Amino acid sequence: MAEKVYSIIEVAREDGKWVYSDINFSAERAPGPPEAGDGAAKSVWHRVSPLPIAGSGLTAVGSAVGSAAGPASDDRRVYYQDPDRGVVEAVHEASSPDGRWAGYRVLSTETGAPAADVGSALAVVGQLGGLRVCYFDGGRRLVRLAERGAEPDAERNGEGTGAEWTYAVCVDAPRASPISPLAAVVTEWGEYAYYLDVRGRLVEASWLGAEGWSVSEPTSGVEGCPTPSPLTGLTATGYGTDARLVYFLDERNRPVQLEHTVVEGAKKNPEGGARWQVCDLSAYGAPAAAAGSRPAVLLTSDGHPRLHYLDADRMAVEVGFNGRGWEVDHAGAEADDGAGAPAAAAGSPLAAVAEADRSASRVYYLGAAETGAAGVPDAPSDVLSVGDPSVGDRNLIELRGAGGTWTSRNLGAELDLPDVATGVPSPFAAIRTDGPRLYYTSEE
Repeated sequence: MAEKVYSIIEVAREDGKWVYSDINFSAERAPGPPEAGDGAAKSVWHRVSPLPIAGSGLTAVGSAVGSAAGPASDDRRVYYQDPDRGVVEAVHEASSPDGRWAGYRVLSTETGAPAADVGSALAVVGQLGGLRVCYFDGGRRLVRLAERGAEPDAERNGEGTGAEWTYAVCVDAPRASPISPLAAVVTEWGEYAYYLDVRGRLVEASWLGAEGWSVSEPTSGVEGCPTPSPLTGLTATGYGTDARLVYFLDERNRPVQLEHTVVEGAKKNPEGGARWQVCDLSAYGAPAAAAGSRPAVLLTSDGHPRLHYLDADRMAVEVGFNGRGWEVDHAGAEADDGAGAPAAAAGSPLAAVAEADRSASRVYYLGAAETGAAGVPDAPSDVLSVGDPSVGDRNLIELRGAGGTWTSRNLGAELDLPDVATGVPSPFAAIRTDGPRLYYTSEE
């Protein structure tokens, strides 16, 4: 039996159409054998970066605004784990002559940082030139890799941008659980990472620069705060001075929001203050999630959160704050004029990204095999065979929502994508540069 080969697939909307590519291999045209006739050519595949391992963590970041002095509008970085447990940065530079994946760096090896634990979650925050990448080492300790921007004329040598990276290990924090998720945010005041420890408690690790780390349990001082499910995913976002939102599922799989707010100084309270408060979203009609569902949060142009996850029927749900209260949108069930989008496969990953003006959302998940060819305009009936488990791995579903209207599209069938790794499930990572881009690990 042939050994499986894993690689990372990028699915992107470019110049008005959807395309995909493999970021670990590049194809070149080479002359064919003489018997093939004059001018015949064939594709020759070359590996251009280390391959990911099964179950590798996966995260990505990109630049959405270009300028003469800064990154182009579709420069991007993808982070994953190689077979030696190194944390790899794959680099795409639109400014290179052919707009290509310009190289890679094994950041953990280069900096001397500890190797990642097998299957460690990854999180990235910040802007290109000042990124922060977090992961767990073999002892399940939190590790922070920090980028310092390269000089404009830095030598590229085929292995990244020339930026300098450093690392720090959070040695005094509780160790992460063997299956802990990981989320990270930045605000004007600081950097924060969130995970679950071996006792199932939510941990916040704050980076204080020269002072090192500060560690706390944000749920401990919040009255009535539910206990996270041991299978919960995590998602978080930060904005403004030091506003932070963290989302998890409780032990009954209900979605919970933890909000950190900063109160500015006033005459009656000149020093101001900060506090955590909890919001059980089920109290506003948000349905329970599928066990282990991975939530994803976006912010609107007004700075209001929109949370996405899969409900107990594995249909996508959006729970959003409109400035006055919470609204629940059963996006998957109501998509396509009420016909409904495909249900997700059991254990499906989920990722979401906003349009450039934040007026619309795109949500991605792995559709169940029995969904057939739903969502593929004018698709023949045999594009997907009902009940054939081998085709479920290719059902990458996109839900697009704008103005309360949702439409679905089966990108997996439409593009005949390489299979999503499901034996050891691949996470999804979604970003926006010059258009939406989705990343996953494939298995062949």
